[in-house]
Amino acid sequence: MARFVLALRSIYRSPSESMTRLRLAIVLVVPLAAFAPLFAQTTKSVWTGVYTTEQATRGTELYLRVCSECHGDDLEGREKSPALAGGSFVQRWDGATLKKLFERMQEMPPGDPKARLEPNQYVDILAFLLSANEVPAGSQPLVADKDVLASIKYTSRPQ
Repeated sequence: MARFVLALRSIYRSPSESMTRLRLAIVLVVPLAAFAPLFAQTTKSVWTGVYTTEQATRGTELYLRVCSECHGDDLEGREKSPALAGGSFVQRWDGATLKKLFERMQEMPPGDPKARLEPNQYVDILAFLLSANEVPAGSQPLVADKDVLASIKYTSRPQ
């Protein structure tokens, strides 16, 4: 161990100290740069078709049965319950991930935790909300996985 420490000290005291540091930096930085894209979370837009028509249909039925009493049959909102379609919805959620919206939905209904739905039911309602806000359906269903939902961004228009 002592020899190793002495060898390291001699490297840093040699005339080629800056070259050695440069080599060390290259050895450490190049692999990090090469693998960084693998660890970066990529986001996609809701406008790429992140839910299916079938999901939105199931979500419509659930919404009418469970949510419409507070949010209205046409998603216009009532009293303390916000609109879930149109300008105010778009403005409120523009730039947010679907994870944030999904987590907010999981807190509903606020006064009765026992009446809350299963995650797959909330994701179907979320598909319905996207459809109601004129976001096109795709071929793959939206999943109730918060990591996946965190990678999907709601924007008011295609980007």
